[in-house]
Amino acid sequence: MLNIQENVSLKEYTTFDIGGTARYFVEAHSLSDIEEILAFVKEKDLKFFIFAGGSNVLFSDDGFNGIVIRITVNSMVLHGGDLMCGAGTDLMDLLMFAAENSLTGGENLTGIPGSVGGAVRGNAGAFGTEMCDIVREVHVFNIETGETAIFDNEKCGFVYRNSFFKKNPQYIIISTTFDFALGDKKEVEMKMYNIIAKRNTKQVQNIRSAGSFFVNPIVDEDVQKMFEKDTGKKSRDNRVPAGWLLESCDIFKKRIGDIQAGVEHANYFINMDEGTAEQVMQLSAVAKTRVRDEFGVQLKEEVVLAGF
Repeated sequence: MLNIQENVSLKEYTTFDIGGTARYFVEAHSLSDIEEILAFVKEKDLKFFIFAGGSNVLFSDDGFNGIVIRITVNSMVLHGGDLMCGAGTDLMDLLMFAAENSLTGGENLTGIPGSVGGAVRGNAGAFGTEMCDIVREVHVFNIETGETAIFDNEKCGFVYRNSFFKKNPQYIIISTTFDFALGDKKEVEMKMYNIIAKRNTKQVQNIRSAGSFFVNPIVDEDVQKMFEKDTGKKSRDNRVPAGWLLESCDIFKKRIGDIQAGVEHANYFINMDEGTAEQVMQLSAVAKTRVRDEFGVQLKEEVVLAGF
């Protein structure tokens, strides 16, 4: 039976630890739960917001005047090298399960916070690997038609930090089947260990943050050359790191109230104490203005804004 709660604080469900209260809040443990919840949404004529791990979302200080639906479909089933995983499963749990079963291909994603569903929706990636590199197919539910469907990798429309599902929010990810290769368990575990160590050199882990706040933007040739000269690194796909742009504009460690940009990485906004969504948005506005004025580049949020 569904447990639809009223006036629930949202901050405890996000890695940012920020947010007001939801008028209604419910967790969906299965497809049938989702169908029942959406019937409730229709009956009450409610706005709704769907999330899972809470690592890439900022809720307004005013909360959400509707129903917040948290997907908690959590399961893992292994068939050969194919691993089917519920959308609410923690991404790190998936990668550890893969390692335990000597499956390789996703090690570079180690340490990315959040759920499998959220990572697939946003085509999360790190160190040259993206979710699209290991996804075989995605099982979805169409809110508008009430039908389920299976999307193969190509149909998912994966591009940098985006997908068909992000562009078409009427599709809810229920589960994903991953295509791993058989590897050596010790080698997989060592790769994961090394990735965590590499992450630690770039940013303090286990902080109250939503992860990378802005997507790495496409920039003109002049800005690419500036980046390459400054860092000795090549730009990828005409993009440069948002963190480099922010640091070049003195956003590194800039603080507004209890929200601070970066410790080692300026593209992480950190809740240092009792930070608010308003303070996050103020820091975001400062960052965007400085980057636009200095480089002529318009930054866009990677973090999903809810209730604004």
